[in-house]
Amino acid sequence: MGEGSLLAEVSVSDPGELRSLREHLRLVPGVDVVQAPGSPGEGELGVWDVLQVTAVGSGALAVAVRTLPAFIRSRRSTVTVTVKTAGKTVTVTAANTDEAMAIVERALDA
Repeated sequence: MGEGSLLAEVSVSDPGELRSLREHLRLVPGVDVVQAPGSPGEGELGVWDVLQVTAVGSGALAVAVRTLPAFIRSRRSTVTVTVKTAGKTVTVTAANTDEAMAIVERALDA
């Protein structure tokens, strides 16, 4: 990761949607998206892959994060997207997009 780059880890509740989310985020200019194995949390036996989203500066990463509500609304089934960045974890659902997006944006500004 280069100087001034920011990293976010993005995961989706339905592993079948990971490819779609990856392609969705790759449309954002200035953002690099790589699929990587996730790390199990305490008490977890296995994990799904996650997306590592890298951007130069918080602006490009903020744009990528702001596209998540549109992605969630475009799905046939209910999905949640979890974003980990700057020591914070936020889960975005169709019901809490406004509140969740405000939390993520504050974390990016920190």
